[in-house]
Amino acid sequence: MDSIRFSGLASGLDTQSIVDSMMRAERMPLDRMKQKQQVVEWQRDKYRDMNKLLKEFDTFIFDGIFRQSNMLKKTVTSSNTDFVTATASSDAGQVSYKIENVTLATSARRESTAGISAASSTKLDSSKSLWSQRDKLANSADIGWEQEAKNQTFTAPKGGASQYQLATGAVSGLPAAIDVKKADGTAASSFQVVEGAIPAPADRASDKVYIDSNTGLMAFGTSLEEGQKFDISYEHNYIEFNIKTLNEDGTANVRANDFKYSGTTSLNTIFSEINKSNVGINMFYDSGSDKVVAQRQATGNMSAGPEMLFLNSKTSTSTASEHSFFTSVLKIDDASETDGTDAQYTINGLQTSRKSNTFTMNDVTFTLKKSSGAESATATVNVNSDTEAIFDTVKKFIEKYNEMIGKINGELTAERYGSFMPLTDEQRQAMGEKEIEQWEEKAKSGLLRRDFLLSGGLTKMRTDLYTEIKVNAVTRADSDYNQLAEIGIKSTKDYLERGKLEIDETKLKAAIENNPEAVYQLFMADGPTYQEKGLARRLRSTVDETLKKIEEKAGNTFKTEHNYSMGKDILRMKSSIESFEERLKMREQRYWDQFNAMEKAMQQMNNQSSQLMAQLGSMMQSG
Repeated sequence: MDSIRFSGLASGLDTQSIVDSMMRAERMPLDRMKQKQQVVEWQRDKYRDMNKLLKEFDTFIFDGIFRQSNMLKKTVTSSNTDFVTATASSDAGQVSYKIENVTLATSARRESTAGISAASSTKLDSSKSLWSQRDKLANSADIGWEQEAKNQTFTAPKGGASQYQLATGAVSGLPAAIDVKKADGTAASSFQVVEGAIPAPADRASDKVYIDSNTGLMAFGTSLEEGQKFDISYEHNYIEFNIKTLNEDGTANVRANDFKYSGTTSLNTIFSEINKSNVGINMFYDSGSDKVVAQRQATGNMSAGPEMLFLNSKTSTSTASEHSFFTSVLKIDDASETDGTDAQYTINGLQTSRKSNTFTMNDVTFTLKKSSGAESATATVNVNSDTEAIFDTVKKFIEKYNEMIGKINGELTAERYGSFMPLTDEQRQAMGEKEIEQWEEKAKSGLLRRDFLLSGGLTKMRTDLYTEIKVNAVTRADSDYNQLAEIGIKSTKDYLERGKLEIDETKLKAAIENNPEAVYQLFMADGPTYQEKGLARRLRSTVDETLKKIEEKAGNTFKTEHNYSMGKDILRMKSSIESFEERLKMREQRYWDQFNAMEKAMQQMNNQSSQLMAQLGSMMQSG
């Protein structure tokens, strides 16, 4: 109620109960309107559940029987898997290959011509920065450092500090001394620069500043006071290079950007990035032999000359200008390169070669595992249809189809209990949770009973499956396998199953073994006419049509109620309910106004009666 009402003060009537009873009868049409709206919303949700089911079936078809790789799957066996393995695409024929006289392909390779460390007793540590290890390299003068000028200004923080960090490590060209100024710009003191390891605080001279050129850390012999400033100029050292490798067709693999590394980078890190790049080289340093190995990732003889070119980035377009870091420091020059070799083998009597040990022929990919050598090893590779895998794909399709039509038929044949309408709020309050659940189960039953959209879609699907495929050059179908029954699939004899399919497994496997291509085309033929379409293509088309029709009627979660027919019906119902509720409020207010008028009149009568009684009493006393 909009306000608190007091009733029956004059009449003694329970006006609230009387009005509630009168309004209960008035509200009965409203309850029926809300129940009707609820039924339409339940029906809409049922339609959407069916659409979800259809979409799942459509996706299942696409991911399963629609894929050639599933329906024409091949199985490949090798008589000697230690020698040759193979895989086949769905387009491969059922053939046999004999592989013999194999010599494996190798890749081009370079190896340091001698140890790269200055002394065997103090070999470089490839995990530490290249700058810190430069003196441990035999030809360190040929590293080819590039310098980048740096200048930094430092201000001592609050409380002062003795240690400061240069922006980079691998520094050189340090000044002989650093002049420190006070906050006002006047001279404070000068510190002599000492390059090398930083001593402990107790061992530092108060007039010196120690700089670790490897890390760029600076430590003054005494703490600078807050606000004091100093400038320092130095050189940051880095190396820059590029790598080029050649392919079989003469094209080159070159990294888009030069390889550029600070001297703080380790040799291991440099090699790791080279290995991950697109130039196709694997590099590593072996501390045992003190040598570096660079090897092409691709096998085969790719070029008459060197296949790996280590270039100075400044002249990267020239194949003649090699970087001394590789040729002199790492000692892997052109002369150290061993050419790659092609794989040689005989296949079904034909002597041939390939650049790689993995090659594809007639949609079969072979991988040569080892050379024949003294063993004179051979292998026979057989390619056949994977009957079990194809059978499983078809079987799962039939099972999914049966599951789908079973659920749809369940809705089409469900009993409609007309006496079980959606519960009103009053009815819900009077019932237990289990009773509500059981009631609503019956109330929702049969909402799609004999629905023409769903029944029409199922009828069309049955037609799609039972109509034979036309045999011609377009469909590539076989007259022996151009309808489901011919591959062992037909309707169950139980009419209550309403169109479900059953499989004669023996007959289906025989059809797959005999002509897998024909079985595939039965489902996937793609001609311009309906008769030339495969069964799976027809089904997807029918499913799509049914989905669109249902969405036009019941919408989906992305559509507002204005965009589908049932939604418009629901909006009209909501509008009618709102209008009726307004009328009920007005009706209830009129009842209250009438009772209030009656109470007012009775109150006036009571007042008049009291006055008359008082006058009569007064007259009797005076008489």
